[in-house]
Amino acid sequence: MAIASATDRLLTRVEGLVAGVELIPVCRRGARALGTLARWETLKAKGPAPDPLGNWSHMRELAHVARDLVRVLREHREAEQPGAFVGRPGLPPLAPDTR
Repeated sequence: MAIASATDRLLTRVEGLVAGVELIPVCRRGARALGTLARWETLKAKGPAPDPLGNWSHMRELAHVARDLVRVLREHREAEQPGAFVGRPGLPPLAPDTR
């Protein structure tokens, strides 16, 4: 039951992220965006495999798609507004490597 609940939440989240990526003009979408959207369409069309780990594998792939969609949106936002995205909100900046 936990897998079904997590999958449902991931589907909702991915659909929202896809809507955000689709707002990016096609000419400004990079290879990651195009590949991730294609993977999403494949996942939607196929659904989980009928084998014993099908639901778990489907959920895992949805999580990977969600991660990649977030990366696409962050990369686009950074390209549009350099310096606007803070990777560690509320935390101090990382110390420079002084090796």
